[in-house]
Amino acid sequence: MATLRIDLDSQLPQLDKRVRLLTDTNLRFMAARAMTEAAKAAQQQLKQATPRYIDRPTRWTLGGTYVRFAKASDLTAEVGFRSDAQRGGNPAGAYLQPIVRGTTPKLKGADLAATKIAREAPGAVLVPSKGSGLLNASGNVPLSRYATILGEARQGGGRYYVGPVKRGSSVKAVFERKEGFIGRTSTLERTTRRLFTIDPNPKTRRPQFPVRQVLEQGFTQAWRGQLIAAFDAEVARRLGARR
Repeated sequence: MATLRIDLDSQLPQLDKRVRLLTDTNLRFMAARAMTEAAKAAQQQLKQATPRYIDRPTRWTLGGTYVRFAKASDLTAEVGFRSDAQRGGNPAGAYLQPIVRGTTPKLKGADLAATKIAREAPGAVLVPSKGSGLLNASGNVPLSRYATILGEARQGGGRYYVGPVKRGSSVKAVFERKEGFIGRTSTLERTTRRLFTIDPNPKTRRPQFPVRQVLEQGFTQAWRGQLIAAFDAEVARRLGARR
């Protein structure tokens, strides 16, 4: 939900002289209509902006927005992602909080397993190394890869193992051993590459999805046009009632 305060009194003089025909009740209905329609426009802008910040958002996420209409008796409109559970599912307003507000990384089972293998204090997280080739199309490491790598690293002496990122460092990492014959002489070469760093001090993730700014921009862009439309409609209603 985004909150934006509007000073209607300062905007009324910008309308034409017909504003004098409107009663306080007319003005409240006008404001409620304009606020509701501008909030609807902000909702559409939020839906359109979501794919820019979330890779391939689900229908549940895109359908997780809402608008609470303003009324003449309550000149407040709300727009945003739902935070109340719908049909038993986890609301978008809840599971999007980490990328909207920022958060410390949530520990996964793989993080805890790597910490135990490395004999480090709880709280460290696994950070995939660049060029590791572990990330899938969605930018995540599949659970099966975690299980295979950490399972062998736990046993020791196999293809995967845990060690310092460099000699003398207290920071540890998960490495992969590789062997292969190279060159014309078919020389057997052994190499290693880092797959994960076990980060003991994970940083707080910065907000990635500026929901409030998107909503405020969408509302502000639509507000003037919706106010004029609501004004014209209310004047017509007022004049019709006077006949």
